[in-house]
Amino acid sequence: MDERSPSRPITVTQIMGILASTLALFFMVSFVAKSLDAYRLKNWRDHLKGEIVGMIQQRVALEEEMQRRQSQAWVEEVLRDAGQVPEGVVSVAIATATPDPAARPTVAAMPTLTMPSAPNEGLLSSPHWRAWMRLLWGFD
Repeated sequence: MDERSPSRPITVTQIMGILASTLALFFMVSFVAKSLDAYRLKNWRDHLKGEIVGMIQQRVALEEEMQRRQSQAWVEEVLRDAGQVPEGVVSVAIATATPDPAARPTVAAMPTLTMPSAPNEGLLSSPHWRAWMRLLWGFD
């Protein structure tokens, strides 16, 4: 009734084989993990080298800009653009005496302005309202 299969004896060679294969598996897993870490570090190093090159170029450009801005010519250019001139220099602004005839609007192109009729003339007769009418419509 009670049937048991005969057990095989475990030999020392089998135990050593199991330990060796387990150790080999651990070494393989560790090697793959280290290889992946080395690959990530190499990529990160290349990325950082690219950033360093960019920063060096930016530093060179900033040093050139600093040298340019420390020059007297740049200061004079900025002052001239701002409308200020150094002492002893006369600034001449050219203004035309007659306006450009092409810039003058023609009479046909101008719309005709009509003053709206006011229901209460006494209200619009104050000087403030007349000033607003002059401002908006160009006449009293």
